[in-house]
Amino acid sequence: MSICQYLNLKKGFTFEKAKEKLLTDMKRSGIDYAILIPDNVGGSAIGDLDTCLKLVKNEKKLFLLGTVDIRKEVEYSKLDFLFEQGKIKGIKIFPGHDPIYPTDKRLLKAYKLCVEYGFPVVIHTSANSRMAARYSNPKNIVKLAKSFSDLQIVIAHYFWPKMEYCYEITRGYENIYFDTSALAYDKIIKKKGIEKIKKILTKTIEDNPKSVLFDSDYAICSFESHIELIDSLEISKENKKRIFWKNANKLFKLRINFS
Repeated sequence: MSICQYLNLKKGFTFEKAKEKLLTDMKRSGIDYAILIPDNVGGSAIGDLDTCLKLVKNEKKLFLLGTVDIRKEVEYSKLDFLFEQGKIKGIKIFPGHDPIYPTDKRLLKAYKLCVEYGFPVVIHTSANSRMAARYSNPKNIVKLAKSFSDLQIVIAHYFWPKMEYCYEITRGYENIYFDTSALAYDKIIKKKGIEKIKKILTKTIEDNPKSVLFDSDYAICSFESHIELIDSLEISKENKKRIFWKNANKLFKLRINFS
């Protein structure tokens, strides 16, 4: 299964067509289930929370995260209701895309909801620009992990291209996880080098086999290249299973039975 996929509203597409393309691409790549991430603003080509709620309704292969934009009034009562109804499996925030830090006090209600319902928060990270690196620096995520020891935190994109720094500063925190989104993207491989990416992922899974989650950052990146990345790691078959589906199944409480 794959976590954290986006719809891509190409020219001439409707969101319904974008969803059908996602499902087709999943089937072709052997992906059984995926978690969608809505945009935290309306009117984008990704689709906001209300749009994605309609798209995943009665679609058993797709799950959904909630999102917040603290630059405007957040409807926390709505997120509370969606958690209670089982319609979202966590919350995604976008430091670096948005000028916010993960430690911003306005996010406390979001974190408390995640802890209350036992779901993770997924945090966008990137060191690819000055703004992205400033707001999504893992040092702030470590502060959050210390303050909320019961909060499960997923670091998206492993703060590329500074993966070594992210690994060292977050090492040993049992409530910090990492997804592989975009790590097999051509532009990232050219900048970072595939062997360095594989080395960090291998060290991470050896330190804590539950901490790495398969993700591709669809629709920007392909499922196939990310599947190949995990298959190329020199780790046990059991740990590959953990990355591909077991870790996400447990962390997001998907209750999928693959037996």
